[in-house]
Amino acid sequence: MTQQMSEHQCTELLEQVYQTSGTIGSSIPEMVRIEDESVPLREFYFEVADRDDLQETERERIQAVLSYLRRQRLQLVRQIREREVDYQTGQAIIPKIQNLDRAINAFESLDDPCFGEQVRREKIESARELIDLMRKLGKL
Repeated sequence: MTQQMSEHQCTELLEQVYQTSGTIGSSIPEMVRIEDESVPLREFYFEVADRDDLQETERERIQAVLSYLRRQRLQLVRQIREREVDYQTGQAIIPKIQNLDRAINAFESLDDPCFGEQVRREKIESARELIDLMRKLGKL
């Protein structure tokens, strides 16, 4: 029987969980174990990341992957928070959580437009606001 971790150990592990895991030089994990199956996350990410416009089916796949990754992360964090595991097991879980964080962040960023596209959209919105203002002032 393993010894339950102390409150202090639990707090220490949770602090590690909530530290930024997207350190410089780290990347999306090559593979992630999902229900005892290895999923080639990096391959899937680059498959969809290279596309300028994602189809609805690809967006659904991304959302399904994100949903699973988030559930997996919550389950691992809960195991530590509820002290369902001993300290050593908790220490082994931390890198798994950090890998999940990197994967989640990468997949969430797929919907973010590139910087150039963001600038273009902001210029269009500013132009619309200017036109609306000019109409209100009777200049158009």
